[in-house]
Amino acid sequence: MSGTVTAPPPAETRADHGTSSRKAWLVWGIGAICYCAALFHRASLGVASPETMQRFDIGPAMLSVFAALQLGIYLVLQVPSGLLADRLGPRKVITGGMVALALGSAVFAVSGSIVGGIAGRMLIGFGDAFMFTNVLRLAAHWFPPHRYGKVAAITGLAGGLGQVVSTLPLGLALHSLGWVPTFAGAAALTAALALIAGLAIRDRPGHAVVPSEPAPERERIGHTLRHVVAQRGTKHSFWVHFVLMAQFVAITTLWGGPWLTESQGHGQAEVGTLLLISVVGFIAGSWFAGQFVSGRPGRRDRFSFGLSCAVAAVWALLVLWPGVLPMPLLVVALVVIGVGGGSAMLAFDGARMANAEHRSGTASGVVNMGGFSASVMIQLLVGVVLQLVSFLPAAQAYRWAFLPVLALVALGTFAQWWLRDRTSAA
Repeated sequence: MSGTVTAPPPAETRADHGTSSRKAWLVWGIGAICYCAALFHRASLGVASPETMQRFDIGPAMLSVFAALQLGIYLVLQVPSGLLADRLGPRKVITGGMVALALGSAVFAVSGSIVGGIAGRMLIGFGDAFMFTNVLRLAAHWFPPHRYGKVAAITGLAGGLGQVVSTLPLGLALHSLGWVPTFAGAAALTAALALIAGLAIRDRPGHAVVPSEPAPERERIGHTLRHVVAQRGTKHSFWVHFVLMAQFVAITTLWGGPWLTESQGHGQAEVGTLLLISVVGFIAGSWFAGQFVSGRPGRRDRFSFGLSCAVAAVWALLVLWPGVLPMPLLVVALVVIGVGGGSAMLAFDGARMANAEHRSGTASGVVNMGGFSASVMIQLLVGVVLQLVSFLPAAQAYRWAFLPVLALVALGTFAQWWLRDRTSAA
């Protein structure tokens, strides 16, 4: 891959990786559990959207504002998150992020006003913003470069487990325990995880050799960003994440629940199960990408482009199908959407291979902006279109509302084709 940085790590660092494998998995594992919790909080609004509209007495347009502000905070903090990962270290940043998630869930639990609800979701977006890039930074510190792609994919699996908990189990808790106990309990568990993270996470192996070159440590933020963005691998990875993650977030964090109930005619009890199908696809996509695609630049580019085309076909189906989708077709669509979301982790493998290790956090932050910039646009555009066509039957309204998703997916797929690496081999 052009622009790829492949210099081997120092011999001392390679030895450290071999002798501290168990501790590496433990440290990364605690970070991954924190990321799992962050994904639970991020996706909880998707399952709880009917209860949210009822509790705060809002319609779909205001509901989209809840989600868009949460994801907007997440989006604008991606580059700062990567820079902090490179400078402060993951332990401090992950711990602070978990504290913000706990506070956000607590505020969301006890608030009955729109302002309080939005404040809670914004705090959740703030805490969530610092999780993924810093867990990847732990992987970059604790594992050798050739294993980074697989560890990043397993990190995606951890996030998938968090979304599993945010589907059917969250729905059951809301119906059996109620709003306040469910979200207050999630806040308490998150606070406990923050304490564990602060005590147990270490930024890098204690006996590892810290890179001795002074230049990267003194590198200016502007120079770091310019260098990262200049890499073809970074730009290509941005668009991979733009397509594959955004459309998955569109379904699981907000619009999946209302679409399945209002447009597809499924009851509240079925929604969690149907969204769980997409989350299982996410987990399967993460596993497959990590096992068979990551670390192979040519294969990775072809796979992500082919999957992006499949995702575009699914969204074209959702827009063009007249009426309610047959259950087999609906299941296939949800699986493809989920597999696409899980395979979005390949974007970070591409970004890591295209950039030096000391810029890996910044590169991850830039790439993560891809999927979540598209997600923010989708949340707002779908809500606005639904409001504009509210006079139509629900099935027709959602077909119009999903047109922006199809347009953005098509744009990102074309950008991947345009930026493809014509020299890399499988």
